[in-house]
Amino acid sequence: MDVDIVISMGLVGVMLAMLGMGLLIAYYGSSKTRNVGVSFLVLGVGLAYYLVVMDTSDVAFWNSMLAFVGGMVGGMLGIIAFLVAIIKS
Repeated sequence: MDVDIVISMGLVGVMLAMLGMGLLIAYYGSSKTRNVGVSFLVLGVGLAYYLVVMDTSDVAFWNSMLAFVGGMVGGMLGIIAFLVAIIKS
């Protein structure tokens, strides 16, 4: 079960990165790079679908995933706050 948790955490990290980069590239990119952003979004949605349909019946799995996603979101919010502070000054 420990290997399942590690693999799932890696997939969640890649999924969040693909969704975030895909949104930014698809919105702010030039006409050539928007296709790359859309492909990142498709890959992120595909990973999210895979994570939803996989067997996750263990409580320890959900506890670890909640902690991991909370850490990832907290780190992203910290980076965004840092960038806003740098840009405003």
